[in-house]
Parts: sequence; C-alpha cells; structure tokens
Amino acid sequence: MVESFNGWLFLILYILNWAGGAMYAYQTMFNTVPWLSKYGIHESAVLPTRVLGTFVSAGTLLGLYILFVGPEGTWPFFIFNFLQALIFVVVGYTTVTNSNAAKLDGVNYTAEAYIAPAIFTVLNGVLIYGLGVKIW
Repeated sequence: MVESFNGWLFLILYILNWAGGAMYAYQTMFNTVPWLSKYGIHESAVLPTRVLGTFVSAGTLLGLYILFVGPEGTWPFFIFNFLQALIFVVVGYTTVTNSNAAKLDGVNYTAEAYIAPAIFTVLNGVLIYGLGVKIW
C-alpha cells in the first residue's frame, strides 16, 4: 500500500484528504440537521444538502476503493477532486462575502466555506504532483 502511493508522505496526505471528504459525507448525509443548524440554515434545506452528500459519499467510497487497490490510472478522480475544490474556493468565497443569503437573519456562513476547499485544492494538487507517475 505504501509503495503504491510513492511512500508514507503521499499515503498520509491521501488518507487526510479522504478523511476530510468522509467527514463532509457523514455530516451531509447522516448529521444533516445539526450541520445545517450550525450555519443557521433552515431545516427545509435537508433534501438539497443530502443530494450534495450523495456526490461527496460516492467520491468517498471511490477514494476508499483507490486506497486499497492503488491509484494506478485514476487521474480523472484526482483531477475532478482538484477542480471541484478549486471551483468551490471561488464560489464559497463569493457566497460568504457577497451573497444576499449570507446577509439573511440567522444565517452564519463562515470562512470554512472557502478555507476548507482551499486546503483540499492544495492537498489534491500535491497528490497529483506526487503520484503523477502512478495516476497517469
């Protein structure tokens, strides 16, 4: 397993990246109402949040599969994760700083909306670079 990820560093980074996705998958699928409440979002957003959670969960399950079989030939997975996180940095920042939704009474959007995806962007970029020989 360690060799297929080009050593401990990239294996640990991969697991951290996967665990972050797993955390969001759990929160959006199974801990939905408390997660929404944390940001002051009405419970009526449960269904769209869980729809989002299905995408995150699918990526998390695919990532778990890659962990055990190795990353050979999985460049679309890494590129998708990188691009999704990068786009979310922009959308999250714009939403938190300039949207009407962020100004509604009781809504508590935080910098997590762009800081977390920025971390995922960097992690995925480092993984793409470090695993380049394996994933392409």
